[in-house]
Amino acid sequence: MDKKHGSLMLPIVGSIILAVVITAVAIAGFNIYSSINTNKSQTEAYKARLLEDVQAELKNETQEAMSICQVMYDRYLAGEMTMEEAQKEAADIIRELKYNDGAGYFWVDTSKGINVVLLGRDTEGQSRWDSVDPNGTYFIQEMIKNGLQEGGGYTNLMFAKPNETEPLPKINYTAYFEPFDWVMGTGVWVDHLDSLAAEYIGHATMDMYRNINSSIITMLVLLVIGISIAVYMGKRITKPLILATEQMVRMSNNDFTDNEEMEKVRSLPAKENNEIGQIAEALDLMHKNIRDLMMKISDTTAYVASASEELSASASQSAQASEMVANSCTNVANSCSGQITAVSGASNETKAFVNNMQEFQDAISRTTEMIDTTNDAATKGAADMTNATNMMKTIKDSVENTASVVETLGEQLKNIDSFVDTIAEIASQTNLLSLNASIEAARAGEMGKGFAVVASEISKLADQSNEAASKITELIAEIMQNSNEAVEAMRSGAQSVVEGTETVNEAGNTFGNIVEMVYSISEQSARMSEIVGQLSEGTETIAENIQKIENMSADVADETQNVSAASEQQTASTHEVAEASDRLAENAQELQNFVAKFDL
Repeated sequence: MDKKHGSLMLPIVGSIILAVVITAVAIAGFNIYSSINTNKSQTEAYKARLLEDVQAELKNETQEAMSICQVMYDRYLAGEMTMEEAQKEAADIIRELKYNDGAGYFWVDTSKGINVVLLGRDTEGQSRWDSVDPNGTYFIQEMIKNGLQEGGGYTNLMFAKPNETEPLPKINYTAYFEPFDWVMGTGVWVDHLDSLAAEYIGHATMDMYRNINSSIITMLVLLVIGISIAVYMGKRITKPLILATEQMVRMSNNDFTDNEEMEKVRSLPAKENNEIGQIAEALDLMHKNIRDLMMKISDTTAYVASASEELSASASQSAQASEMVANSCTNVANSCSGQITAVSGASNETKAFVNNMQEFQDAISRTTEMIDTTNDAATKGAADMTNATNMMKTIKDSVENTASVVETLGEQLKNIDSFVDTIAEIASQTNLLSLNASIEAARAGEMGKGFAVVASEISKLADQSNEAASKITELIAEIMQNSNEAVEAMRSGAQSVVEGTETVNEAGNTFGNIVEMVYSISEQSARMSEIVGQLSEGTETIAENIQKIENMSADVADETQNVSAASEQQTASTHEVAEASDRLAENAQELQNFVAKFDL
C-alpha cells in the first residue's frame, strides 16, 4: 500500500508543481518579452521624436527667413523699390541671419542651381548644380527638387562641419519662393542625435534589467509557494483516497467484516461535501448493503436447495411417462403424414396431367383450325395461280398482236414516204414551170404581168409544198424509229411474259402439292383430337378419386397430430420443469458456495 500511495501522490503533486512552474515561467517570460519590446519601441519613438523636433525647427527657421523675402516682395509690389533692389536687400539680410548661437545659417540658390546667398563665400553667383557629397549624392539637385515640392522637403546628406574635414550626417530643409525664383534652405548636423539616443537607451536598458530581475524573483517566490501548496494539497487529497482504497481492497478479497479502517474513513476531515467525502459515504453504504445482501442470500439458498431437489425428482418421473405417450402418438402421426404426402403428391401429379392434357387438346383444336384455314388458303392460291396463268397467256397474245400491228404501221409509213417523194418531185417541177412562166411573162411585157403574178404564187406554193414534204419526211423518220423501238420492247415483253407464265405454272403445281399435304395433316389432327378427348375424360375420373382419398387421410392425420402435439407439449413442459428444478438446485449450490467465500 505504501508503494501505491507513493505512485498516487507523485503525479498529483507533480502535476500541481508543473502547472505552477509553467504559469510562473509564462508570466515571467511574458514580462521579459514585454519589457524588451517596450524598451525597443520607446527607443525608436524617442529617436523619431528627436528627428521630428529637428525637422520642425528647420522648417520654422526657414519660414521666418522666407518671410523677409515676402516683405521685400510686397515693397516691390508697392513701388517702393525695384525687383533687383528687393532681391539684394533680402539677400543681405538672410546672409547675416543666424540661429542656435550662430551655428545655424541659411543659403539661397536659384531653381537652376546658381548660388545667391552662402555666408558671403566665393560660391555666391556661381553654379552648384553638380556638387556631390562623399556618398556620390548630387545634394544641390536633391535639395532644389525637394524644395520645389508643395510645402518644401527634407534632404539627407553627408557634409563636413565648418573648419572640419570629416563628413557627418546632416539634414537640410529647403523651400521655394516663386516671385524671386529662390530655393532657400538651412540644415543641421544630426550626429548628436545618436549620442542622445545612446544615452536614452542606456537608461532604458537599466530599467529593463531591473524589471527582468523583479520578474525572476517574483517567479521564484511563486514557485516556492506553489510547490508548498502542491505538497500540502497532495497529502490532503491522497490520504483519504489511500484509506478508502485499502477498504476496497479488503472488499475485493471477500472480506466484509466490520473493521477499524472503515471507522478511519468515516472520521477523516475529507468527509465534507465534496467528491472525496462522497466517495467515503458511498463506500460505507456499499459495504453495509452488500453485507446485508449476503446474509439474506445465505439464509435463502439452503431452503431453495432442498425444495429444488424434491421438485426435480417428481418432474423427472412425470416427464418419462409423458415422453412414452408422445412417442407413440408421434409415430402414428408420422405414418399418416407420409400417407398424406404420397397421396397429395399423386393428386398434384394427376391434376397437372389433367391440366396438361386439356392444354394439349386445346392446342390440337387450334392446330386443326389453323390447318383448315391453311387448306382453304392453299386451295384459293391454286385457283389464283391458274387464273394468273390464263391472264399471262392473254397478255402474251395481246403483246404479239400489238407488235404485228406496229410492224404493219411501219410498212404503211414506208409507202407514205414514197408518196412524199412524189409530192416533193411535183413541187420541184411546179417550181420550174413557175420560173418558165415568169420568163415568158417578162417577155410579154405589160400583157404578161398577170401571168407573172400567177407564176409567183405558184412558186410560193411549190416552196411551201417542198417544205411540208421535208417536214413529213422527218416526222415519218421519227415515227419509224419509235415504231422499231416499240416492236423491240414488245418482243422483249412477250419473252418476259413467256418466262412469267412458266414460273406461275410451277407455282401452281407447288400449291397443288401443298393442298394435298394440308388435307392429309388435317385428317391426322382430327384423329389425334378424338384420342386426347377420351384420355382427358379418364384422367379426370382418376383425379376425383385421389382427391377423396387425400381428404380422408388429412382428417385422420389432423386428429393424430392434435393428440401428438398435446402429448409433446406436456412432455416438453415436464422436461422444462425438470430442467428448471435441476438448474435451480445447481444455482442454489453455486450460490451457497459463492456466499461461503465471504467473511460475514
